[in-house]
Amino acid sequence: MNTATSFSWKTAFLISLGVALLAGGLSILLQTHGLTANALSTRNSTPVATTSVSSGPAGLGASFEVPGKPVRLIIPAIGVDATIQSVGLAWQGNGEMGIPTNFTDVGWYNGGPRPGAPGSAVIDGHLDGRHVKEAVFYKLGTLQPGDMVEVVDATGKTRRFTVIDVKLYNQDAPTSDIFSSDVSTARLNLITCAGQWVKSENGYDQRVVVFTQLIT
Repeated sequence: MNTATSFSWKTAFLISLGVALLAGGLSILLQTHGLTANALSTRNSTPVATTSVSSGPAGLGASFEVPGKPVRLIIPAIGVDATIQSVGLAWQGNGEMGIPTNFTDVGWYNGGPRPGAPGSAVIDGHLDGRHVKEAVFYKLGTLQPGDMVEVVDATGKTRRFTVIDVKLYNQDAPTSDIFSSDVSTARLNLITCAGQWVKSENGYDQRVVVFTQLIT
């Protein structure tokens, strides 16, 4: 498997702090050997749903506590104990999600829900790197339903999620379910690269997404 150092998810626009979901799929960028390539086309994509999350308690629902800012991700089954970076849109101004700045941290998309709030929070992480054989999410795809995922927030509270599904997506597959869910449920979705390296595309031909749901 060749090296990839970054990826991102392209959205059409933001409403409030929500993410507009794309029917044609969200774009992943994979950067390797100093080259960045678009691995998932969003041409002619159309928004199909929007999840809006308030920054205050009124938008979170009576049955949910307001989560603190996430600061640590722990996944015992694959040995992950990582600092969470807060990432917004990429600095290029092209509507893409930001990425972690190194291979040991993960990135939480701060334009969407915090982990533990209603809707789908999203965290990404690297698979590998040019000189890094195994980055933070190298074993992400080996998770199984029932495995535990923990997020520690800035107040010291730990929220626990359980894996409910693991999916592989081809680079051109629709991915609207990654950012959308019933807002009566708090979910956390974890993303990294997968599949085979495609030299002509300068990127991997798949990505793996682990879907989890809040239990405590």
